[in-house]
Amino acid sequence: MGHRTLRATARAAGLALLMSVAHGAPPAGAATATITLPERRRAADFRLASLNGGTLDLAELRARGPVVVDFWATWCKPCLMALPELNRLHERNAARGLTVVGVSVDGPRNFSKVRSFANRLRLGFPVAIDRDESLQQLYQVKAFPTTFLIAPDGRIAWTRQGYLPGDGEALARAVEALLDTTAVDTIP
Repeated sequence: MGHRTLRATARAAGLALLMSVAHGAPPAGAATATITLPERRRAADFRLASLNGGTLDLAELRARGPVVVDFWATWCKPCLMALPELNRLHERNAARGLTVVGVSVDGPRNFSKVRSFANRLRLGFPVAIDRDESLQQLYQVKAFPTTFLIAPDGRIAWTRQGYLPGDGEALARAVEALLDTTAVDTIP
């Protein structure tokens, strides 16, 4: 299969899957390598040191609201397209309780590049490095980027593997739905 055919097939499968998510059922034969359907399993708690010296504790972050955890690498071209969208999502929703966490899966040869890469992209959200790949294994991340939206109650509300144009909008809608639910739950 040629690159164009493969790309067109992946794009069609991704669009069909996005449409099916909106309508509640996956299409027959949908490719899940690019986008996965929302899951209802619980997210594993973690503690990581951020590049700025702080500690990122998922349980503490969830206490403030939904959390987006994005696994990426400096060498990953799709990550380069997805990270600015995540940064805009962070800027629009941080005051409403959303936390975005970037988890670099770069190997030891690239550890020193992560900070300058994040600075060059002007990422305003915290970034950590999964130095021993334990978090990547815990979350069963096999493609980059992989993004998880974790609800305040700890369940995984939305996931995405890979990146296609428009994925940021789908994530933004999922975040908005969680923020609206969280706001309703906290009204006295």
